[in-house]
Amino acid sequence: MSLLDLVVPFKKVVITQAIGKEPEKSLDVYGLTTEDFARLADEHAKILAAIFFHNAKEGNNSSDNSKVVLLQFPAFGASCIALGCKQPEAADHIRNFPLMTQVELLSTVLALTFPEGLKKSLEKLAPTIALMIK
Repeated sequence: MSLLDLVVPFKKVVITQAIGKEPEKSLDVYGLTTEDFARLADEHAKILAAIFFHNAKEGNNSSDNSKVVLLQFPAFGASCIALGCKQPEAADHIRNFPLMTQVELLSTVLALTFPEGLKKSLEKLAPTIALMIK
């Protein structure tokens, strides 16, 4: 088996828009990569630290932190969505999407990034994230 045989997981998300000739649009959404985390650590280090360490400290078992992230840190959430959709330049545009559209997209990004759940993933990632955000 070759690494090239592995498929990069993604999910097609259909967004229903209230206006326009094409009321439905579909997007391929991916999990965040190491490069994406490096970019987030560079652009949003304090927010990334707050999210990761809050969840680790509190032992948060919630599988979906998308609403909390979007409501407390909208720019960070938009950046995560843009990176997960492989369109990092679209982050500012995403901030204008309706809340539930952003929640749906970010939930998908987080589910693909942390398929074992956030708590289990944090246990594995905490030392690495700590180094990235220092």
